[in-house]
Amino acid sequence: MSVGRIKILLLASSYPRNRADSASIFLRQFAEKLGARRIDVHVLAPSDEGEGTAIEGVVTVHRFRYRPISLVRGLAYGSGIVANLKSHPWLWLQVPFFFVSMALALTRLIRTEQPNLIHAHWILPQGLIAVLTKYLYKVPVIVTAHGADAFAFRGQLVTRLKRFALIKSDAWTANTRATAEAIGCAASLPAPNVIPMGVDVEQFSNGNPTSLRRQLLPDDLLVLFVGRLVEKKGCHSLIEAFSLLRDDLRVRTNLWIVGQGQEYEGLDSFATRLGVREKVRFWGAVSNHILPDFYAAADLFVAPSIQAESGDTEGQGVVLLEAFAARRCVLSTRVGGIVDVVTDGATGLLVEPNDPNQLAAAMESLLRDRSLRNRLAENAFQTVSQKYRWEQVAVAFETLYRKL
Repeated sequence: MSVGRIKILLLASSYPRNRADSASIFLRQFAEKLGARRIDVHVLAPSDEGEGTAIEGVVTVHRFRYRPISLVRGLAYGSGIVANLKSHPWLWLQVPFFFVSMALALTRLIRTEQPNLIHAHWILPQGLIAVLTKYLYKVPVIVTAHGADAFAFRGQLVTRLKRFALIKSDAWTANTRATAEAIGCAASLPAPNVIPMGVDVEQFSNGNPTSLRRQLLPDDLLVLFVGRLVEKKGCHSLIEAFSLLRDDLRVRTNLWIVGQGQEYEGLDSFATRLGVREKVRFWGAVSNHILPDFYAAADLFVAPSIQAESGDTEGQGVVLLEAFAARRCVLSTRVGGIVDVVTDGATGLLVEPNDPNQLAAAMESLLRDRSLRNRLAENAFQTVSQKYRWEQVAVAFETLYRKL
């Protein structure tokens, strides 16, 4: 493989806006790992404010403005584009502005930066925009499907646009087999490269639980959820399952929910109606650099994902990898790409989605059996160390880049 320096332009619909922001933080980690190799990394992502360029360590980030009126709610960020469109249908009015603004910003960057390759994250709209620029600039394009772009928006026109973007790309990748299969099979569709997103194993294996555990009684148990508070994350099922725990266990168990999103108020009211609000703590958004402490403090990590009404579901579940790296026992659901990440009975336990009774039974079993939790957690740590380190992911993508 050539060791010459190459320049890559990453396209994304969201990217951390500052060091404390967790929006698509895995993309920043990915970009930084690429930048640590012989790769010049540029990122093009939307801005909440004005456009501009900033050098962030080894990554150059270009922001484009797409909202015609700065005072209105944005399409990007917050709960994510899919969830934002569902909650606020009028945001569809911003979609043409987003598409055109990104396309214009991309063409300017191609002329000024002359990248060797464009790597579009999410098929729509980034993948479609990237392949359309090939007709003008002949720059190779890789498109990566992450989940929402594969599972949601299944209308005939949208499906055709997604397949057009993948067919016209020079290569496409998916984070799990489930994500790839959700695109659907077609004779004209090239085979995907299944390359997962990764995790910083060292960061998440070195969390300090001391200060957080001081907020609990010495014999208390802690169940942790981390993620956006949107439909597909299944937090309603988690809170209901928590309420179904036997009294002797629930009285010494706490549920901490880390993350923000449009479902917060509904979840808060739901916990109150079920009579468990005093045992449930909503932390809101937590900076990524202290997130390992939350994992370290937990006795059990639960990701109760479901398939949303739109069809959207978990493509991979980076939080699962974070919990693996933190040596925390994982309980999740058989949905989307989770089944490709968690091996039931080996690296965690899986239950059916939308089944609070089954989820509660599994939670109870794990909370009462520390040796089982430890065994599953240790197996998970070995798995994440062998398969999901960012260094391995960066090598896989660099190999693909240089091949093109």
